[in-house]
Amino acid sequence: MTADLPPWARRMRTLREARGWTPADVARRMREHIGAPLPENDDLCRRWEAWEQGDDMPDASRQPMIAATLGTVTAALFPPPGRPTATFDTGMDTLEVVSRLQASDVNEATLEAVRIVVDKLCSEYSRRPPAELIPEGRRWLRRLIGMQRLPLRQQRNVQELAGWLALLVGCLEYDLGDRASAEATRNTALGLGQASGSGGIMGWAHEMRAWFSLTRGDYLDVTIAAEAGQAVAGKHSVSVQLAAQEAKAWARMGRREEMQVAFGEGAHPS
Repeated sequence: MTADLPPWARRMRTLREARGWTPADVARRMREHIGAPLPENDDLCRRWEAWEQGDDMPDASRQPMIAATLGTVTAALFPPPGRPTATFDTGMDTLEVVSRLQASDVNEATLEAVRIVVDKLCSEYSRRPPAELIPEGRRWLRRLIGMQRLPLRQQRNVQELAGWLALLVGCLEYDLGDRASAEATRNTALGLGQASGSGGIMGWAHEMRAWFSLTRGDYLDVTIAAEAGQAVAGKHSVSVQLAAQEAKAWARMGRREEMQVAFGEGAHPS
């Protein structure tokens, strides 16, 4: 079974299949790509199949050739001893997930692996410096937004995952002082929430607008954003945060009655 194979064997097979190559194709391309002497095509094809089955690991002289043929670097395909690889509970590592996304080869296991990545990145928001976290968040966001040719249900799942990631990236951009990019990314998140039908994403996108407006003192816009968010969030927990932002804005405008109404809406979200 694929799950029982060594990580390097799974990566070799995934990268080959992502390019639509058979073992014979990749053996021929390896010969064309590498100037060094190699076994005959049939022998090289059989050896490649043995590698993919995890029978024996390619030696140090073959590893750079294999990586170059597959368009990657040796350390990504064959990590040095002692260097951990990013492996998810699904049994896939980062390279395998990315390869499947690039090839639009998305199944439930791939979606679950991406979900774990997104959850992990979002959970690190409070622990990692924004400048350190944002490049990784942007890379994954680009990968997800670039997905094409998926069945409708999978497309909505990918859009939802991208929506949560866009919310994270927008917050990081704002933390780094890039307010124009943060607003553009927030709008992207809102669109992804609408496309996927996620009340939570739409609600948080409006909450981000409320937060941005609150920090610049535009309290009326805070109330508009908060009410728009509550209208689409449904029973998602973001409704409470939206009501709190609205109440805070009314309080800063000295509108006590409206503040109390907003607090009541937060205590009993629709």
